[in-house]
Amino acid sequence: MADKILLVEDDFALAMGTEYALQSEGYEVVCADTLEKARALLKEDLSLILLDVMLPDGNGYSFCKEVRQKGMEVPII
Repeated sequence: MADKILLVEDDFALAMGTEYALQSEGYEVVCADTLEKARALLKEDLSLILLDVMLPDGNGYSFCKEVRQKGMEVPII
């Protein structure tokens, strides 16, 4: 089973390019363009979160804090 990466990015072109590059390297990628969608995907078995800072419904810093408060130790970039 491939490592699963959560990509949180609201810029469509950047997200699609990043998703394509990661998939071509063998990673499974799940995408969210808002923090609301990203929260719903946290129940996935994630190996990494690639997180944008500025998103339409909040910022990446607060989301990172939420993830850590849930006790998740998944790496976040």
